Amino acid sequence: MPDPAILAQHCGALAVEFRPAEGGRLAQLRHNGVDLVLPHGRVPGYYGDTFWPSPQSRFEWPPPPVLDSDPYEIVAETPLGLTMLSAPDPDQGLQVQKSFALSERGLTMEFTLTSTSAQPQDVAPWQVTRAPREGLIVWAAGDPFDDADRLQKQAEDPGCFYLHSAFADPFEGLATDDEYASIAVPSVTRTSKFFTDARGWVAHVHHSLLFLRVFPDLTPTQAAPRQAELELFFGIERDYIELENQGACQRLAPGHSLTYQVEWRISTLDPAVPDDRVTPELLAQIAIQLATGTA
Repeated sequence: MPDPAILAQHCGALAVEFRPAEGGRLAQLRHNGVDLVLPHGRVPGYYGDTFWPSPQSRFEWPPPPVLDSDPYEIVAETPLGLTMLSAPDPDQGLQVQKSFALSERGLTMEFTLTSTSAQPQDVAPWQVTRAPREGLIVWAAGDPFDDADRLQKQAEDPGCFYLHSAFADPFEGLATDDEYASIAVPSVTRTSKFFTDARGWVAHVHHSLLFLRVFPDLTPTQAAPRQAELELFFGIERDYIELENQGACQRLAPGHSLTYQVEWRISTLDPAVPDDRVTPELLAQIAIQLATGTA
């Protein structure tokens, strides 16, 4: 019997599962049987796609359960779409709505943060996707940070690494040129987190699949304090990674909202295209997907 707590949707080669009772979580995304997000149960407590308010200094750890893991209400459901709403979080002074639409090419999604606080507050949207620890991550080489505060955070937490104009030490597996940057995931051998500008997209390549994430482009100064447009977490002990993208930090007046729109575009690569380095063939496929969209 199907689990009534899991909502499953299919379109072409894509299959997605949602768990509204577990933080409105997108719990599984597969293309012809290949997992693009880490499925429920593989790493206990860490799976799927979730959404938090940024900066992390708002809660440190763990993430706010009302927004991350408590039940969401189903507001609307169609065969290829779902909208869910969290309860108001009294500690964060925020409420989250998540909307998803599935197509053969991927997913479009919109996250809405609404302030339930009586006071203005500064907040940014933060999408966190757990994924298999394999393959290659590619993004557009952005501008380095130049502020002292991020360098201070890096000194306080050696697991954090910012692409910074005043810090030249290399990050494991990082390759860069004037246009693109990449990290071969298996080359990262210690639990760590990489923060960078990304010019509005990042791609994860593995099992001859291109998983492209497109989101609003930020300048480094628009990101929340000590955060970044793109954050990549490498969890060695638990054997997974996180693909994290953030929107601009904004001041929300009481009762006001911000929205954050993201597209996931998924395509099959020629098996001859390697998944451990950037090649002209891979960049050509990324360019096609950047121009195509999910509709």
